[in-house]
Amino acid sequence: MICVNTRKFRVNWQSATLLVLFCLAIALRVFLAYQNWPLPNSDEGTMGLIGMHIRQGKHPVIYYDQDYMGVLQAYLGAVFFTLFGRSVFTLRLGMVTLFVGFLLSMYLLIRQLYARRFALFIVAIFSFGSAAMLSRQLIAIGGYPETVFFATLSLALGLRLALTTPDGELWQRARRYGLFFLWGITVSLGIWSNTLILPWVACSSLLLLFSWRELIFKAAMVAVIAGLLVGGAPLIVYNIHAPIHHDTISVLLSQLGHAPLTLHTLKAQFQNTFTISLPIMSGSPICYKSEYSFLQYWGFGNYWHSYCATTNSIWSTGFIILTATATGMACWTLAKHFFPLHLHTLSAKERSVLIINCARLILILGIVATILPYLRSSSVLSGPGQNARYLIGVWIGLPALVWPLWSGANYYIRTVATHPAGLPGKIGAAFCLSSLALLLFISMYGSYRTLLQVPVAQEAMHNEQELIQSLQSHKLHHLYADYWICYRINFEMGPSVNCASAHYEYPRRRVFDYSNNKYAPYLKAVLSDPYATYLLNQNNKVALLAVEKKFKNEHFSYQIYSVIPELLAVQPIKHT
Repeated sequence: MICVNTRKFRVNWQSATLLVLFCLAIALRVFLAYQNWPLPNSDEGTMGLIGMHIRQGKHPVIYYDQDYMGVLQAYLGAVFFTLFGRSVFTLRLGMVTLFVGFLLSMYLLIRQLYARRFALFIVAIFSFGSAAMLSRQLIAIGGYPETVFFATLSLALGLRLALTTPDGELWQRARRYGLFFLWGITVSLGIWSNTLILPWVACSSLLLLFSWRELIFKAAMVAVIAGLLVGGAPLIVYNIHAPIHHDTISVLLSQLGHAPLTLHTLKAQFQNTFTISLPIMSGSPICYKSEYSFLQYWGFGNYWHSYCATTNSIWSTGFIILTATATGMACWTLAKHFFPLHLHTLSAKERSVLIINCARLILILGIVATILPYLRSSSVLSGPGQNARYLIGVWIGLPALVWPLWSGANYYIRTVATHPAGLPGKIGAAFCLSSLALLLFISMYGSYRTLLQVPVAQEAMHNEQELIQSLQSHKLHHLYADYWICYRINFEMGPSVNCASAHYEYPRRRVFDYSNNKYAPYLKAVLSDPYATYLLNQNNKVALLAVEKKFKNEHFSYQIYSVIPELLAVQPIKHT
């Protein structure tokens, strides 16, 4: 007779599935990063530059030329630069690391909150993703992967503390204090990285209320405060030295401005949020809108067609229906168990039901708290496509919206297994199962469409290497160029080249503007060199004439040559 431990087999099967999904997720992102997708831009170049300086022994804590956003990505980049050399690819390995942390935290959270198999399904969905989602996970422009990672981890830790109760054993108490300490570190690192995490910090803090006795009477609050201080050390150091009105609180308050509250404005905000921004950031794979496509900001082109408003409206309608359904399910469960309210000590089972359903509502609350500030901001009016990244927090709550489909599928399958299936049961089972399959297919299809963009990224990087080789062959060390060219050069060519951001303002001022220079020493070095070269778009005739006039007024000879088909170099000639 052969005995099989079905529980052990099931656990081993699930563990193997989880491992395979993690390997697929990592392999996809490493491949895309190695193929230079998404296309690098100067914001990422600035982060790489910070990583270079960290490796040289400097310790910046805030993104250059800003008063907000931490540089954890640059510190991770410095580690990978040391191991594998400096490149966009090695910088993005830090991003892959952050995404793996998010994926693991999501699995731990959903396994506690729903079920292990459902957690595997959610991991499968996030293992793939649309171009918009993958680009946010890979491009190192600061703050976004950290937001979802630290927010999800803090929720997982808070839920773990809420669902377990302390006992008298010393090692158990020490373990719980360690979790409180880790929660504090996680939250403060998230706030340092990007204040977009604040709605989720509030949601995670609600979970700690279930442990209020420990926090107040058993000194667990000391562990939380210690964690906040340790994780928040970079932000504390910055604010101690920050000039007046450049501290974190002042910057945060300055970002709270809303567009005027008029019917016309509100209509445009709702329309842009639910037909452009939300579908883009929550995984719609077919319609993208990039208002500034020349920046290659997202890493993909502007795929917007006449049908996109309709398809995205359907997407958002489904999003809202699932949100309402998930909210109703959690509220119904709470009402069934606790209405009418009786004041009595809850049993372990009742406490678990209360915490789990409250936590499910908290995930939905987090989605609402992420969308509402964005909906009323000016960002949704000025650039609903490129600014959709501010809705990245909705990823954290997406499992709560998928759960009604999973729960419905399980219910109908159990019903069919125990009773003859009627037509409503068959329709319900087919709808839920097909919806789940469609979600997974959409995620995989999004990755497929992303892989189709790799040749374009390769061609763009080939042009980038031609530019670098041309600059090296002409021995150019001090340059003026548009910001979106300049800081890519500063990172990829290293300290051998100093490039300053310069933009010719026409027709209002008719002068070169040197704003948006992230690293002041480079600007100073270029300004002090009268023989610095200008890199200009060949179609920008006005700027070209302005540079020629400048050199003539200074009695310099100059030469103009093409460094790549799109760019001309105006190089002054030293007199001998």
